[in-house]
Amino acid sequence: MEETFQEGRFRYYSAEHFKKSLERIKKEDPEGAKRIKAVMERLLENPEDTDGMLAGPHRGKMKKYVGRSGYRLIYKWCDACRKLEGEVLRDCPDCGRMGDESVVFFDLFHKADAKRLGY
Repeated sequence: MEETFQEGRFRYYSAEHFKKSLERIKKEDPEGAKRIKAVMERLLENPEDTDGMLAGPHRGKMKKYVGRSGYRLIYKWCDACRKLEGEVLRDCPDCGRMGDESVVFFDLFHKADAKRLGY
């Protein structure tokens, strides 16, 4: 995780893949990018406002739908991840330096690509 930003009550980090996906969407679908940013801002006020928890290899990550645009955000809220069924999932490279008040955005994709990407 490279970048860290403070918005709302929570600090957030973006995985490199997430940043690249968001940049591509900004070029291809500027209105969709605005909707994504608005959802990110809402999550940074209340990260537990998830549309579900993922299972299997993505266990501990949360998903959030971006309106009718068809985009999906994949993220972790560090506090919830650390409390997941009493075990600590330290699969973030910088987990030790991220506080409980952190949100990490991992992936961003269109719903049509979900199965191909393993979600």
